Amino acid sequence: MREPGEIKRAPRVDTRFDTTLIDSDGNTVSVVVIDISREGCRMETEGTLKIGENVQIKVPKYGTFPAQIRWALGNEAGAVFLEPVFVA
Repeated sequence: MREPGEIKRAPRVDTRFDTTLIDSDGNTVSVVVIDISREGCRMETEGTLKIGENVQIKVPKYGTFPAQIRWALGNEAGAVFLEPVFVA
């Protein structure tokens, strides 16, 4: 059972893969996805990602997915996919 104030979210899978993010200006940014779920992901980057920015995240073997940066702190950021991601 959820506690009051607890946010329900899909289970996240620990992972580590290098990929590319395309920002709203069309620039590519190298990122490392460190966890992922069907709703979003957490990544590390050397660049700066802007909270609220719409981006495209390339997921090897699965395609490119639209997402929005929800938080950024230091070299980490979290994104929510704008459509649920279902991969086999």
